[in-house]
Amino acid sequence: MITKPTAEVCAAPGLFQTLKSFPATVHALLFFTLIIRFSYFMAWPFIAVIMTQNYHMSPIVIGMAMTSSALISVVLGMYGGQISDRLGRRVILLLGCGFSAVGYITLAQATGMGLFITGLMIIGVCFAWVDPPVRALMSDLLGDRRRRALALQMRYYLINVAAVFGPLVGIVFGLTSQKGTFLITGLTYLPFFVYVMLFIPKGKLLGEQPANSGPAVKLHQVMGIIARDKIYIAALLCSFLCSVVFIHYEAVLPQYLLLLDGNAAVKLITLILVTNACTVLVVQTFIVRFLAQINMPTRILLGGVIFAFSQLCFFSIRSTEIWLWLTATVVFSLGEAILMPNLNILLDQLAPAEHRGAYLGASTLSTLGIAAGPLIGGVMLAMTGAGVFICTALLSLLLCVIIYACRISMLARLRES
Repeated sequence: MITKPTAEVCAAPGLFQTLKSFPATVHALLFFTLIIRFSYFMAWPFIAVIMTQNYHMSPIVIGMAMTSSALISVVLGMYGGQISDRLGRRVILLLGCGFSAVGYITLAQATGMGLFITGLMIIGVCFAWVDPPVRALMSDLLGDRRRRALALQMRYYLINVAAVFGPLVGIVFGLTSQKGTFLITGLTYLPFFVYVMLFIPKGKLLGEQPANSGPAVKLHQVMGIIARDKIYIAALLCSFLCSVVFIHYEAVLPQYLLLLDGNAAVKLITLILVTNACTVLVVQTFIVRFLAQINMPTRILLGGVIFAFSQLCFFSIRSTEIWLWLTATVVFSLGEAILMPNLNILLDQLAPAEHRGAYLGASTLSTLGIAAGPLIGGVMLAMTGAGVFICTALLSLLLCVIIYACRISMLARLRES
């Protein structure tokens, strides 16, 4: 994935032929991603509602709990990447699926705040030992850059399909904001666990990059490699800022809506989630292709500006008027559809082939934004109320400044790769 942007991949004439050329394992990984995220979106977006209504937690306590879970994910992600490099993807995926099932089932069965937070900590393993290894395994199986880019785009597309229909199914069956929904999410990991055990071979795959065949890179070596790569650090910082702003949408916005109107919050959160996912799907399918002639840094800059404007829209709304929130959500979703996939692929394109394993592990540092976001947002929400969205708008503008300052160096690096 060196020169072709995401939109070019999706608009290529041989799209369906390329999809058919994927190995069966890649199709299975995409299918399980859809199933897991479908059940996830029935439950997880409402976790702040459950923690507020069932356990009467404050925004700061909720932020601390979710931040702690994400921090566990970051730490385990770094070491999990080294384990998968040494022993293969199978062992880490089995551990990730097992821990994720236990964590979600613990949430469903929790009778007190302590056990609920324990389940939340266990779920920190979910992101660290399931999502990155799945992406890495697809990369191992799809050697050429174009197919890898298409697989990443398809994965992001399926996640948004799940985000559309997961909350809707939850509403129809009365599952939203109910602890029992976490049981369904936990059980969906069991078929994936069985598939990995039966069909993913032990050890490293023959198709893995040569960089994976050397000695495992230690954590301090990963940090040293990335510390000397200033361009990659800039891209990683932009990804971190994007994560902070995005997690505010998932973790802090529901709490803000609860403060405005607790009775209308659950319905409004559901509508916002569905609108967000539908907009992203439409943008990915139709609009993003028009950006094919625009270079990667410029597209990220455009997405960052739209992100910042959407935060100002959220700040200006002081009621639960549905059409106002849905309009602001459409603006936010447009920025998301442009910004997030292109940032992910930029990080992949900037990684040199000889250190791909080290860079794969280091790229998980961007999830520190997911870790820090809920706590930062919870404190800002408690202190300033709607002022939290001014903070996220400024972070979005900072992202734009970094990309603009580094755009020439990034373009030169992409041409040389």
